Amino acid sequence: MNIDNCEGLTYLTWDMFDSPDLPNSGYKFMEREPVLILDNLIKKYRITLKIVLGYTSKPYADKLRLIRANSHRVGKAVKIRCVGPKKRLTLVRGLVQQGVHRIGVSNEYVYFDTDDLKERAFYIW
Repeated sequence: MNIDNCEGLTYLTWDMFDSPDLPNSGYKFMEREPVLILDNLIKKYRITLKIVLGYTSKPYADKLRLIRANSHRVGKAVKIRCVGPKKRLTLVRGLVQQGVHRIGVSNEYVYFDTDDLKERAFYIW
């Protein structure tokens, strides 16, 4: 295992945030803030998280049809699979307590970003 893969983290690894088409992109391009927020939440609430999407390269983002201003393209957004209502509540509460102001929720996913160029918002999909 690459030592950089867990640099600064206790529970997560940087490769969890890689663009699927670009190995090591999580470490290279993902902003530290959202990753550290999740690492702290895992420690505090002792939950496991399935990261679905972190950083996306331009080709992968284009494939997903993400707009140019999408926060995944600059490594400031995370999409997490979270199907249980109790776990979802714990995750959202923790994100708010950590100062996150942009959160989206569906029956299967919790999305958040730390993109301060965008308005504060809470989305339900």
